Amino acid sequence: MSRPNKLDMELPLIEETARGFRIVDGEDYLDEIFEYDMKVSRGFSRAELSDEEYVSAYYRVINRLLSHGEHKFFVAVDPYNRYLGHVWVCVLEDTVDFVPTAYVLDVETKVHGLGIGSALLERAEEWAREKSVKKVSLRVELDNPALEWYRRRGYRERAFILEKEL
Repeated sequence: MSRPNKLDMELPLIEETARGFRIVDGEDYLDEIFEYDMKVSRGFSRAELSDEEYVSAYYRVINRLLSHGEHKFFVAVDPYNRYLGHVWVCVLEDTVDFVPTAYVLDVETKVHGLGIGSALLERAEEWAREKSVKKVSLRVELDNPALEWYRRRGYRERAFILEKEL
């Protein structure tokens, strides 16, 4: 997370201003998006890596993801334009149905329970419709509490990812 500057210290806490959030294009917030995502993703990772190795692996994967498809980022900001969360969506051709598919790669929020995540996901879906996308797909770990959150928003299981440790 970025260091608070003098101006930030004079502003109310984001938890106090988040109710007034709005959704904006996220391209100007990429540094904050990836900084926050890396912090959150580290908690989900099962890889036994040092912090330095993790950062290197994280950016290697991010750069690989960004090299394919059409990407769009949306950010929730408070009335002071401070980052509250984001959604990252990428349009690619589906390898099973051969139709344009929006892959939601990330939905993360700093403040929960205010509808920020829902608004971000809805904006990503709206953008996908504008791109004539036929469906939206995402991956959620089975033990992630967000699984039920996605189900309440109309997402259904279509396939399973099976893994085997080698």
